[in-house]
Amino acid sequence: MDFLEKFDIKPKEVLGTGEVVFTDGTNDLFANQPLCEAYGYTYNVATGTCQAFKFNTIVENKFNNINNNTSGGKTENGTKHTILNGQENVTKGNNTNNILNGEKHQIENTIKNSNVLAGSFGNVKNQSEIVIGGGGFGTTLGLAQTSFVQQSGLTTDATQTNLFTQYLTNKFIEKVANAVIGFEANVIGVNYGGEGEVGQYIYLQLRGAVAIGNGFATTYTQSSTTIANGGLSATATMKDATATSFGVAVTGVEETRIQWTADVKLWQNKITQIF
Repeated sequence: MDFLEKFDIKPKEVLGTGEVVFTDGTNDLFANQPLCEAYGYTYNVATGTCQAFKFNTIVENKFNNINNNTSGGKTENGTKHTILNGQENVTKGNNTNNILNGEKHQIENTIKNSNVLAGSFGNVKNQSEIVIGGGGFGTTLGLAQTSFVQQSGLTTDATQTNLFTQYLTNKFIEKVANAVIGFEANVIGVNYGGEGEVGQYIYLQLRGAVAIGNGFATTYTQSSTTIANGGLSATATMKDATATSFGVAVTGVEETRIQWTADVKLWQNKITQIF
């Protein structure tokens, strides 16, 4: 577009929100009302912006939220194929294939394939996590809940290795500040090649608790029991994976390829005070 007579500023582009960006030929500028209207646009006094069209958030949400049933709450942008059943449930965005039953549950951003079975004030923080909300003492998200997480991984030697949540690289169980989390992990390793015989296995059970402080420092108390040993000597423990996450870590056997799975049950008691 050419400069209008007596103006040394002209429109440069229209943003996706409908707002018009102007230029003096070098710098990007935003127009005042007389300049905006001189070029035939509408000046929004409330927002102080020049608009080529009215931004429709309903249309945007329809593009970003696909195949959802939101009768039981609300979804933030990027939520797809998700069912909210109950009242006041929330997805925080970029969520796919989730079901929330009950009331006042929340699923965090980017979480997929998860399910809140029942209760209230449940908080989903892990991929494909199953949660039962414990009521939050009537006021606060995630103070009390039970959940289930699946972890898995492979080892080829005797190096201690953290298992991944849903076998997603560098995804572990998220820590919760100011909480004590009880855990029970059923861990199975199966030889699938290398030294020893294919099909050798070990089944271990970890039981214990982790206290997580406000700065995510952790203290573990736990025991490990061999439920069944099918000829494979290996170990497992619950430990920190990163500064903000934890999970099952396994130690395999030199020159032996072992496939690991861990079914982890968590009992969460979070307090509002700092420790």
